[in-house]
Amino acid sequence: MPNQDMTYTVCGTGKNSHLFLVTVKNLASRLSLAFSCCLAILAGCALIPYAGIQMDEALFAGPYYQPVAREFRLRLFHHDVPLMVMTYIGTLKTLLYWPLMAIFRSSFEAHPRYAAWVFRLPMVLAAALTIFVFFYLAERSAGRFPAVIAALLLASDPTFLLTDTFDWGPVALEHLLLVTGCFFLLKFAQDRVPRDLPLGFFFLGLALWNKAVFVWALAGLICAALSVFGRELSKMTTRRHLLLAAAGFLAGALPFVIYNGHRRLETFRTSGHLEPRGAPAKFLHVRSALGGYGLYGYIVSEEWTDRPKAPISLRGRAAVFLRDHLGEHRGGGMENAAILAFLAVPLWWPSRAARFSVVFTAVAWFFMASTRDAGASLHHTVLLWPFPQLFVAIAISSLRWKWTAIAICVLLVVLNLLTLGQYVSQFERNGADGVFTDAIYPLSASLSEIPGQTIYMLDWGIQFPLEVLHNGRLNMRSGHDPFIADPPSDWAKGVAQRMFADRGALYITHAGKREVFSGVHQRFDQSATAAGCREENVRTIPDSNGRPIFQVFSLACQ
Repeated sequence: MPNQDMTYTVCGTGKNSHLFLVTVKNLASRLSLAFSCCLAILAGCALIPYAGIQMDEALFAGPYYQPVAREFRLRLFHHDVPLMVMTYIGTLKTLLYWPLMAIFRSSFEAHPRYAAWVFRLPMVLAAALTIFVFFYLAERSAGRFPAVIAALLLASDPTFLLTDTFDWGPVALEHLLLVTGCFFLLKFAQDRVPRDLPLGFFFLGLALWNKAVFVWALAGLICAALSVFGRELSKMTTRRHLLLAAAGFLAGALPFVIYNGHRRLETFRTSGHLEPRGAPAKFLHVRSALGGYGLYGYIVSEEWTDRPKAPISLRGRAAVFLRDHLGEHRGGGMENAAILAFLAVPLWWPSRAARFSVVFTAVAWFFMASTRDAGASLHHTVLLWPFPQLFVAIAISSLRWKWTAIAICVLLVVLNLLTLGQYVSQFERNGADGVFTDAIYPLSASLSEIPGQTIYMLDWGIQFPLEVLHNGRLNMRSGHDPFIADPPSDWAKGVAQRMFADRGALYITHAGKREVFSGVHQRFDQSATAAGCREENVRTIPDSNGRPIFQVFSLACQ
């Protein structure tokens, strides 16, 4: 048997060397990992410019511009430290972006599209880092060949790339923290390095603070670990290990724990209601997420939308060329691959990593789908990622003929990329849709800072992006609440009267059927007319396709 000291001899002869083969395979796997990470970065950068800043995407920046509510902050050393953005979203992303916002936020008003790059490029890099860590997690748990396939499947997955790039969930940090925590815990189980145990739980605690819905993933991890690795866990569980795990998790989730300790578990009292009967109907969102077709008509306008424009950018022209010559590809093959892999039980059952992935996905999705007002949106479903990719990769790599497995992997990656090209083609020709509209940029440019002027937002999805693009200098208020219900309450009537009495105010809403809160503008007009006011100075703000998106107006009152 050759040893490591004989590597130079083996390479020189090039004959039947196990070391030489291992070196080549290792180099090939590292090159495929580099390709996967670069693919994710290039795809994310191609997507960044198309959509405007979205309301939830800008949510983390709220503490930079507005005073944080008392219940969401902690007084420490004569300073207010924001702990939470809202009851179930923490300020981890706010903290991480603080240096970037300190440098670039003053330039957003003059160059509004810079904000898209500042907001999204770090999340694209987080997606690439997720793929990097996921590869080593898969390699340790399933082997090098499944890890290569899993990384390629994740790096080309349209749902993963779109949700991480625009990060309106937010989901990008959840993916990164999930795989990083699992990696260190697996590393501890295999290498028994003491620091890896609290480090792994620290990242899981950070994920819980970042977004409380991580409890779904925690439930999946616990059930999967107990059912697949129960015997090993019972041998490793000692009082010292439990204390280290608890300390690491508490350190990561400390702001979340402080908030809920002070507010008597506010997060779970307001967001933790279960409705299991509604779970089966939400399974279609898993299928659309796996297939990659769940975001058409939500983040990108459909092909049949009016006023398509000619492609301008090189990537856009390339995507349109492929669309015109290869046909429409609205979905990849992962949906069918996952179904076939699940049915091929003999292929994946010997792999404990595959069984872990199945249990994790099933349990996490059940809790997700059983939670009231959850599980019916792709930014929830995608939190199951990347374990479905790991499961499919293990099933594919278990095929007897390696070249068949490689061919299937290449086919799935190509289908994923064609689907991603379909998204780029529709972005280029039909533009972004809904609250992702790029009309937010001309709207921002049309507004000027007038001392004392109040701007009322009569619909959801407008205020936070403008807050960012004007560096918090506009005096904006939410104005839709008094007009949500019909008939209005006495409180709503009083608020409406105070709004109408503000003679110099400006009002902004979505045009026509683009209203998120349908009927608010109509009820506002009725109340204003009853108060002797009428709309005037109406101007319509279009998107890059020329479609009317926003209406800006003032009131003339008798």
